[in-house]
Amino acid sequence: MHQAAGVRRRRGRTVWSTLVVVAAASLLLSACSDGHQEVRAIPAAGWPVFGGDGANANHTPVTVPDDVELAWTRPTGGPITAPLTVNAHGDVGVTARTAAGCNTFVFDNYSGRKNFCKRMAEGTQFNAMAFDQHGQPYLGEAANFLSFNGGGAIRWRMPVIGVAVSAKFAGPGRILTVTTQGQILLLNAQTNVFEAPEVRLRPDADPEDPLFGFGDCITGGPLCAVSAPPAVDTDHERFYLNFRPTGAGQSRLSAMSYAETVTAAGDSQSAPERVIVERWHTEVPGGMAGPASLSADGQTVYAFGRDGRLYAYDTEDGTERWNHDLGGIGFATLAVSPDGVIIPTGTIGAPLTILRDRGDRAETVARRTDLQTVSLATLTGQDSAWTVVRTGTDQHLVLTEVSVEDGATKRTLELPDATGFATGVAVTAAGNVAVATNLGEVYYFSRR
Repeated sequence: MHQAAGVRRRRGRTVWSTLVVVAAASLLLSACSDGHQEVRAIPAAGWPVFGGDGANANHTPVTVPDDVELAWTRPTGGPITAPLTVNAHGDVGVTARTAAGCNTFVFDNYSGRKNFCKRMAEGTQFNAMAFDQHGQPYLGEAANFLSFNGGGAIRWRMPVIGVAVSAKFAGPGRILTVTTQGQILLLNAQTNVFEAPEVRLRPDADPEDPLFGFGDCITGGPLCAVSAPPAVDTDHERFYLNFRPTGAGQSRLSAMSYAETVTAAGDSQSAPERVIVERWHTEVPGGMAGPASLSADGQTVYAFGRDGRLYAYDTEDGTERWNHDLGGIGFATLAVSPDGVIIPTGTIGAPLTILRDRGDRAETVARRTDLQTVSLATLTGQDSAWTVVRTGTDQHLVLTEVSVEDGATKRTLELPDATGFATGVAVTAAGNVAVATNLGEVYYFSRR
């Protein structure tokens, strides 16, 4: 582990700043609640899941303070392909492809020391941890979906068919996971009891071979049923999947519901239960790539088509609102703010493009052809975005903040000795920033 100079000097102030944020949040919650604390599992404050939230929006209302600087770096010992997540305290969860030793880590936010590390089965390296408000991670591997306590001990294990992709919370006390072979599980986060009957989207799912079709998930090939995490709308109890049916020529966007319903026909006294059903689906031109993302109001779902265009659909019935030519799918992920700013992730070295959803079209706000972006962007506060860019003759990586109004650079932070590309930018509840490179290094920025 490498520590930046002055980390010990800053620790007292960092601790005090964090305590102030936590205290303020507690006062706000107590002022708006009935005095009872939510003990059922809910997403942690900060960056608790893949995409930052259930919607895969890669947005946070938190503003990164002006005085953050590099606090520590930490190698994982192997390539990192999944985005980082952080718990309510700002501790970093990361998975990596390592030849031996641990491949799953939680690093302490103050110094980068390991809170715990574990060796998990194949598939884990493509998944991001989901943290609840108690600091408990949920994570999938081949044949299993697991919940841990904050110290890394297993709370429960659920056998699955395939590899469970990055999990999402689906309302208080419920955790949703979908596997690469098309199994959908809605579980009680405390007990792993089924909250709805399981669903198997494909008849060729093979319980005896959890890695069946797994290789196709990288390219979206025909043997992979679900290659990306769902986008979840807890207000309407719906989620949206990139799903490829058995024998289909391409994947499609599927809108699913997990709402309560009365299942006994004609019996008005029957108690409602949750049932997972498809509401609609639409064929995305060229096939769908990457995960779906949702607008803040839950009325629009975005999907990347393999024809190089970004599509926006009405979440009620799948009607197309607009499409926009991106010239390619890039990494088929995006960031979207509550007021409709969209930043699609391009290919490695692509210009930074900022769009705005105008309801019936996507409008180009800015295009920075002088920036070689190598990361998914994260939208912060009201007017900023953070991404990682390559620069200089040595193509080293720099964490960069830009204005969403015109794309102008607002700030740059060096990532020492970093090359390759980054898997995304995670922002904690206190405004600290965590970045990981594909070569296996974690960087953490906090206040002085």
